[in-house]
Amino acid sequence: MKLNCNVIRDLLPLYADQICSGESRELVEEHLAECGNCSALLRQMHSTEIETSLKLETEDVLRHQASFFKRKSALVGAVIAGIFMIPVLVCLIVNLATGAALDWFFIVLASLITAASLIVVPLMMPENKLLWTMGTFTASLLLLLGVICIYTQGRWFFVAASSVLLGFSVCLLPVAVLTKPLKVLLGNQKSLTVMTSATLFFGLMMLSIGLYTKSSEFWKIAPAVSLPILVFVWVLFLLIRYVKISGLLKAGICTTSIGVFSFYADYFINIWIGQKISFPVFSPFVWKESTIDGNVKWLCLLCCAFVGIILIIFGIAKGGKRKG
Repeated sequence: MKLNCNVIRDLLPLYADQICSGESRELVEEHLAECGNCSALLRQMHSTEIETSLKLETEDVLRHQASFFKRKSALVGAVIAGIFMIPVLVCLIVNLATGAALDWFFIVLASLITAASLIVVPLMMPENKLLWTMGTFTASLLLLLGVICIYTQGRWFFVAASSVLLGFSVCLLPVAVLTKPLKVLLGNQKSLTVMTSATLFFGLMMLSIGLYTKSSEFWKIAPAVSLPILVFVWVLFLLIRYVKISGLLKAGICTTSIGVFSFYADYFINIWIGQKISFPVFSPFVWKESTIDGNVKWLCLLCCAFVGIILIIFGIAKGGKRKG
């Protein structure tokens, strides 16, 4: 009996999985013996099933291997953590045996915790290793600074801690915001978060230095030096991040602006704080102590302006070609 191909194709998935009745199987096989198209479709189904099966098996093997390496990594981390405990116990025993106070013992302990944050934490954490390592290293380093400050009876902790946080916000935070948890949390505000954090930590560092030095002269000079730089950096950041122009135009504007700012900043900042200095003089054929500063500033200005203008011209030309 000849059956319509559409009917047979409805039965093919059941036939391929061997779950159809005997009568249906006979009808399908009879049709397949005469129909090349339906036979090709059946072969394609078998091929897809094999690929799917292989894919599932591969994923299962990879999952088991990842679980195996995680267990091994955690075991190695636990062993290393145990090794780290040996010097801690030795220092504790020696400290107690000699009747000394437990002061330098805590320095040793904090130092080992800092080392463990870079060695043990990446091995022990199953996910987000980089983020956990950065976080624990930062916290343990601040702990070490605090313990040393207490041991030396100093009052410099906030200066050192704010400086470390500023450095990490500039060097490590741009990497941290690219990790999966922060990337999802921050969305399109990653760069803004980095800039805001660096600015806040910079302000905290300047405040800590001012309170540490207790100098009225510092509060006069620090804002005059730092505020123009902060404003300039933020202007460049907003230009690069949010202004919708070509990359060449941005590069040209930034390069020219950096040259102009570097040239005039020292002159106007000194005027702001009441210290008049002479305007930089360009003496390219005279290089001595009195002319080096002016010559370097002029050369930087000219080089930045030259490169910046070329980039701007190419950016404008490239934009014009696109419009055309």
